[in-house]
Amino acid sequence: MQTIYLKKFGNVLVSRPLGQEAFNAIRPQLNPEVPVQIDFDQVLTITPSWLDEFLTNLADFNKGKVELLPTTNPSVLAALPVLATARKDLVADIVNRALQQMQK
Repeated sequence: MQTIYLKKFGNVLVSRPLGQEAFNAIRPQLNPEVPVQIDFDQVLTITPSWLDEFLTNLADFNKGKVELLPTTNPSVLAALPVLATARKDLVADIVNRALQQMQK
C-alpha cells in the first residue's frame, strides 16, 4: 500500500486544474497495481472540484484501488458527500466506503 500525503501539494487545495496538476505530479511515483491510501493530514481546505479531479484520475489509473484515510477535517467532510451524490462510479464507491468508515 502506498500513501499519498496531500499536504505535499499545499494546505489549500482548490480548483480542478490544480487537482489535475497534483495528479500529474504524483503519477510517475505510482504503480497501477499497488493500492493507494490518501492522507488528508495538515490540509486546511479542499474543494470538491480539486478532490474530484484528483480522485477521478487516481481511480482511473489504478482501477479504484484507493482508500481515503479517516479524517476529522471539516473541509474534507463537507467535500466528500458532494462527490458521493454527484458521481455514480468508482469515485463514488471510494468516497462512500470512506464515509461509512468515518461514521463508525
